[in-house]
Amino acid sequence: MKLEIVHETRYRYVGAIAETVMEVRLHPMDGNGQRCLKFDLNVSSGIEPRAYRDGYGNNVHYFNLVRPHTRLNVISRSVVETGLEPDAAPGEELVQDFLRYRSPVKDVPGVRELASRHPITHPGSGPDVERALDELTVTINREFAYDRAVTNVYSAVDDVLALRAGVCQDFAHLFIAVARAMGVPARYVSGYIHDPRERGVMGASHAWGEAWVPKKGWVGYDATHPVRITEHHVRVAVGRDYSDAAPTRGVFVGSAAGTMNVRVRTREL
Repeated sequence: MKLEIVHETRYRYVGAIAETVMEVRLHPMDGNGQRCLKFDLNVSSGIEPRAYRDGYGNNVHYFNLVRPHTRLNVISRSVVETGLEPDAAPGEELVQDFLRYRSPVKDVPGVRELASRHPITHPGSGPDVERALDELTVTINREFAYDRAVTNVYSAVDDVLALRAGVCQDFAHLFIAVARAMGVPARYVSGYIHDPRERGVMGASHAWGEAWVPKKGWVGYDATHPVRITEHHVRVAVGRDYSDAAPTRGVFVGSAAGTMNVRVRTREL
């Protein structure tokens, strides 16, 4: 499947901002069943971003706008082919790093309780690990309500456990925390999911978790729906948690209040 994705982020300020420094992770990754065929990034005010690849293999663009401004637009356009064969050699040198905890992915009693309900009898068996992770994905979807009003971008796993609700970012963090408690390396994925029923329009980017399965490599689990990832999912960036893979991240110099509006459109080609 070939998907076209347009991701628009628009900032508006009530007064002039002196400077904005920003990095964005909007360029979809290659590998693990997908390939980015085309990518364009347009930033207002004629800015030409620079690029680098971070330690997780993410494509990162960054820029510094030093002229006074009251608005800023960041628009990416991608064409991605999905549903390809998995990588022949899915080796990962740093896989054990994804067993460590840090906020917002915390090692708390509620995480251990969920892990105890999905035991892995044979940790070296790929099918046994996948079975337990499939069950965990369904449990999170069944026991936690999707509610945009109860959490925010800074909410941690213990908040989600207390509220029994959250959004895709929260469910991804919870899946990762529990998988690590089960002894399975797991990481955060930011990206998109295409839903033909929505006529090519989405409200924002999507998030899910990936777990390291013996002899298979990284396998994606989307607890929001709940499914393993499909050809409708597009991986953009990965990391230990949201902060490593956030689509946009930056700071500005100035005292004016501002708003951010995000719109994502997907279309099958």
